[in-house]
Amino acid sequence: MPHSTCTDQRQASGQVGSSILKRLLESPKDFKVTVVTRTDSTATFPSSSKITVKQGSYTDSRFLQDAFKNQDVVIFALNFMAQDAQTAMIDEAAKAGVKWIVPNEYAGDGMNKAMVEGVPVFVPKKQAREHIDELSKTHEGLAWIGVATNPFFDLFLIKQSKVFGIDPESHTATIYPDAGAFNTSTMDRIGLAVTRLLSLPISDHSNSRASLQHYANNFLYVSSFCVTQKQILQAFQKAKGESGADWKVSEDRTIKQFLQECQAGLKQGNMQAAWGLTICHYIGEGLGGNYEEKAEQDRKVLGLQEEDFEEAAKRAISQLTPSTEEAFPDVKA
Repeated sequence: MPHSTCTDQRQASGQVGSSILKRLLESPKDFKVTVVTRTDSTATFPSSSKITVKQGSYTDSRFLQDAFKNQDVVIFALNFMAQDAQTAMIDEAAKAGVKWIVPNEYAGDGMNKAMVEGVPVFVPKKQAREHIDELSKTHEGLAWIGVATNPFFDLFLIKQSKVFGIDPESHTATIYPDAGAFNTSTMDRIGLAVTRLLSLPISDHSNSRASLQHYANNFLYVSSFCVTQKQILQAFQKAKGESGADWKVSEDRTIKQFLQECQAGLKQGNMQAAWGLTICHYIGEGLGGNYEEKAEQDRKVLGLQEEDFEEAAKRAISQLTPSTEEAFPDVKA
């Protein structure tokens, strides 16, 4: 069982990293956390005897090996712009003797063929896992654990509700008729699930699934609930005290059309189309966004229940203001 954890993120305010850190510090397990940040980081951290902060360059081999020394697990929580640093950091973690690596996933099901082949942003994620597999040939016991989360429910509802087809400012919504139910996770659920995962014994002969060995070179499937676009829209309306009559809802556009637009846009060099492809695969029926069966099995192992969907929506929407809603990328060709 890992008693120490090294979590890495470019900014302490990063949503995934801070959620994991918060839950690690609250855990009754004696996690000792080393937070690794860049030298120029202005991040702040909770005051705790459990935390050691180390600042340095992500390209400094000596610094990284010192930071990773005596760590049982390295958790990567890098923002998109810092992802390129991950491969070299994985190398240094392996050299330092780290046995468990949680790479920078926090997205869809990396084991789903349709998802991996259809979404460009999954390519570097797969490459990172394959790199760890290769390192394990010369570093005995090294393994990775991927964390599938699908879209961050509360964060997206606050900042990019258009991901779910909802535009709160114009009171319009696009419901794709060929969309299906998909899993989605709150930020707190991600932090709690990772902490419960790292609290498992390395092996358990009585229940092999309830062990880190079960998850070695495999995925943990995190989910707060499995919902549809319509359910999210209804929860949004309920939380705002509105009715369907207050909204203009379009069901003319299909995921298939959206997918084709994104694919064409990507060919023309519109990199925002990659984000559109991600959305299509999250919510499109049969495209990889529904991993509920796997998530339910993992909830049982971790002692978790589905979160209250309407309460989570209400909590997130209470933080929504026009200034928090970020622009949604134009992914049309």
